[in-house]
Amino acid sequence: MVVMSAEPFYVSATFWAAAAVFATLGAGAGAIWATLRASNPKRRLSYWVGDTSLLHSTVAGSLRVSRNGVTLADPRLVRVQIVNSSRRDIASAAFDGSNSIKMGLGQPVLEILGTESDPADAALPEVTVDGSELHIGPGRIGRGQSITWLVLIEGEPTFSCRHSLIDVEVDKEEFPLFRAPAATWRERLDWLTLPVLGLGVAAVVGLLR
Repeated sequence: MVVMSAEPFYVSATFWAAAAVFATLGAGAGAIWATLRASNPKRRLSYWVGDTSLLHSTVAGSLRVSRNGVTLADPRLVRVQIVNSSRRDIASAAFDGSNSIKMGLGQPVLEILGTESDPADAALPEVTVDGSELHIGPGRIGRGQSITWLVLIEGEPTFSCRHSLIDVEVDKEEFPLFRAPAATWRERLDWLTLPVLGLGVAAVVGLLR
């Protein structure tokens, strides 16, 4: 003969004891996960590339741009920008086999006109020109550092990016970038989600017991 209890399961002392155990385990797992995240933070590099014609169609007939005595028919100013948007530096060792980041512009690079960095006194990775590509690095890119190269080309560009960075997430942006904070809101949320959730469950269990 089976005797069924008339009391709902949620008033059982055994149920709440088990719930408290699971909540404690969840909080502990969350703390361990946050510690692992802190010791192995994900590195993230964002980049943006855009161009501006130096000869507006309305003034092209009366204005000429020349370089070394040679007139350029369709001069373009290209801005190549990268930002380390993670909490840690991207070290030189992250460039697998010392291979550089290769930013393709689709047209031969005539000249690098200038470089902008934020912060201004931060060390810059080495940059070289190989035909229609900028080769960036290897070299340290500091956390939150933003670097922009101003490049002169002739003709309509097409952009590409190739890299072999290790443990670095590389994202293309559709708009110009600003210097990133040391930790993005997504990273701060990752740090807090599991520990807070586990502690919250434990608190609710304690109040209901």
